[in-house]
Amino acid sequence: MSAGVEVFDGVASVVTGDVLIALWQAPARAARIRHITAVTERMLRAREGTIAGCQFLLPSASPPRLQERSDIGAGIDVVLPRSRRLVTVPLGDAAWQSVVRGVMKAGLFLIGQSSRVKVAANAGEAFALLGEVATSDTPDAAVMARALDALHEALRVPTGS
Repeated sequence: MSAGVEVFDGVASVVTGDVLIALWQAPARAARIRHITAVTERMLRAREGTIAGCQFLLPSASPPRLQERSDIGAGIDVVLPRSRRLVTVPLGDAAWQSVVRGVMKAGLFLIGQSSRVKVAANAGEAFALLGEVATSDTPDAAVMARALDALHEALRVPTGS
C-alpha cells in the first residue's frame, strides 16, 4: 500500500480503487489544497466514471483561512462533477470535531451538496458512508483502513491519533 502513498508538506494521500484517501497533518493552506487537487485531477484523468473521497483531519490540520477560498473553490470544481461521495473525518477531541463540523456545515450550505458531502465521527463510519455508494472498483473497509494506516505511517503519526 505504501507504494502509492504521496506525501506533500504535511498531507498524505493514496488512491485505492476508485477512492482517494487523504490524511491532513498540517493546516489546509493553498499549496496543500492545490496538491490534493492535482492528485484528484490525475486520478480523474486515469479513470472513467465517478470517484469517492475521504479526508481525515488531525487536530494540527487547522481549517483553511479566507485566503484559501479560491483554491478550495477550484478543488471543488474539479471534484464535485465526478464524485459520488466525499467524507471528512475530524480526528481528535470533541472540540476539534465541533470546529470541523461547523466549518463543513457552513461550506455545504453554500455549495448545496449536503447529500454528497458528509462528515463522519470516525474511520468506521466514513468507510460505511463510502460503502453506501460503492462500485465494483471500491475497496472494502479493511483495504481502506490499511490505506489510512499507510498514510499515518507516511506522516509518522501514530495510528489512532
